[in-house]
Amino acid sequence: MAVRIKIAVYTNSDDAFVAWAPSAAIPGCRGFLLERGRKTGAGQKVEIVENRVGFKKDKPKSGDHKPSSEWPFQRFTWTDHAADVGNQVRYRVTAMIDEGSGRPYTKGPASPWTRWAKLSPDAGGGFSCFFNRGLALSQFVARYLKAKKLTPANFKAQLKKSVDPKFRAFLEGDLGARLGAILTDAQGGHAELHAALYELGDEKLEDALIAVAAHLHLILANGSDKSGDGNAAARQHLNDKGVPTIDRLLKSKGLGHNKFVVRSDTGGPRALWTGSTNWSTTGLCTQINNALLIDHTGVAALYRQQWELLKSASPPALDPAGFPPGLVAANDTPHTFTVGGADVTVWFSRTSDGRDMAALRDVIRSAKDAILFLMFTPGKQGLHTLAGQRANEKDIYVRGVVSTLGNEPGDSDKNVLDVRLVSSDTKFTPDRYTIVQPQGIDVALGPWIGEVTRRDFLSQIGHAIVHSKVLVIDPLSKNPVVVTGSHNFSAPASESNDENLVIVRGQKNLAIAYAAHVMSVYQHYRYRSYVREMLAQGKTPWGNLDDDDQWLKDELKSKALEIGYWT
Repeated sequence: MAVRIKIAVYTNSDDAFVAWAPSAAIPGCRGFLLERGRKTGAGQKVEIVENRVGFKKDKPKSGDHKPSSEWPFQRFTWTDHAADVGNQVRYRVTAMIDEGSGRPYTKGPASPWTRWAKLSPDAGGGFSCFFNRGLALSQFVARYLKAKKLTPANFKAQLKKSVDPKFRAFLEGDLGARLGAILTDAQGGHAELHAALYELGDEKLEDALIAVAAHLHLILANGSDKSGDGNAAARQHLNDKGVPTIDRLLKSKGLGHNKFVVRSDTGGPRALWTGSTNWSTTGLCTQINNALLIDHTGVAALYRQQWELLKSASPPALDPAGFPPGLVAANDTPHTFTVGGADVTVWFSRTSDGRDMAALRDVIRSAKDAILFLMFTPGKQGLHTLAGQRANEKDIYVRGVVSTLGNEPGDSDKNVLDVRLVSSDTKFTPDRYTIVQPQGIDVALGPWIGEVTRRDFLSQIGHAIVHSKVLVIDPLSKNPVVVTGSHNFSAPASESNDENLVIVRGQKNLAIAYAAHVMSVYQHYRYRSYVREMLAQGKTPWGNLDDDDQWLKDELKSKALEIGYWT
């Protein structure tokens, strides 16, 4: 029976995530040629996607790449970073066969072309989502630092001063571009911006806020410095330029952890910007972050109301801790809306009894086939552990990245969450890289050069590598769920902080966009976690293409759940 190859593509504004699966092993297969069709007017341009992993016999060096007809992909999923916002793309894979004479390979079974997919932040129904490219633990940043002779600390300082605006814009991605547009658009007309920010520390953003001063109302917390004011310099900068701030200095009592903006016009609140992104250089450029824009008057009005509650509760007030009973009581009630046909639930914290966390646990328990996530510091008993437990249930596909798996912010010892996947095949060990912690490649390894390491990042750049708070449930189903906001999915977020989270049910385009984002980050750090673990065991990690077809048999078995889900 002839081998058939299934293929599918999923996009957001920045990436195209492609997945394929052959129906059986293909003798002599050295990998897959991946082709990209890109719409150009009335026609299309077909491009061969390049692979940056080569055969050892070719002696590849850092940065080398060849067409996947020569260096075929020995995998079943690929995130295509070469597709750009606004592009319409489709993909096809073809097995490349070595019939005994080596290259050029013979073309074997091929998939059909995928549907056309457009890269856009617009998910429809009033929802748009945005992402940055803050992968500081990566080869492209390592090569940049090497060429510029920069330490990680110098790299951060350069970004802060916008010394290389083109590279900074690349790191900010469409998230930075859209945030800048929100501020620029508010400079004229009757727009009003009500913002509640945890961190502010970036010259470019501060100047943009000063430019919109006549339309800005800003609650500014004290950032990550609990003992004082981590935003002191930015606060002084704004105040000196005539921008007043409402100072929510909670110090050791909790975190004013929101990062939301409400846009209003003469008709009242119109749109909400929320998500994980702090208004800092690290938030925009070095951490992994996301933002969600909801064009809906009801949701915007609710956040505008919350802004007023935070203003009235900001010290000095009747309650010096900044959490008067009225604020907590208001936070105990979730708010529901219908937005573009999707069901939306909004939670604020702190709550009196952790009911926001109970709602999040219910979301994870509701999963029928997939749980995908990015988290910062969910804590020892955070939601990632519940997701890990569900990974052992039949046909539940779980993939996640947690910035810090241990209890301490500087923990660099853990590599993966110990999710003990069960297999009925006693000779087969399932892929244990279900939930990983961000790592860089510590040393040069074949064509890979040493990257910014986890330890160097935490000591010289910032305390968060992955800062997104994203949870996606059953993204390919008719009833997917997306959760995002400032909430860290942790007990402290529920019990001690100002937070917000949005639960969106039934918006499939939004779920697919966030799923593609999670898989991009997961795939990046999965390999680095594997490399670190192999080196720690004194083993040589995989770093070149295999020059036989055994890889295909192994991958079909170890990745069966993954390729079955996506295709």
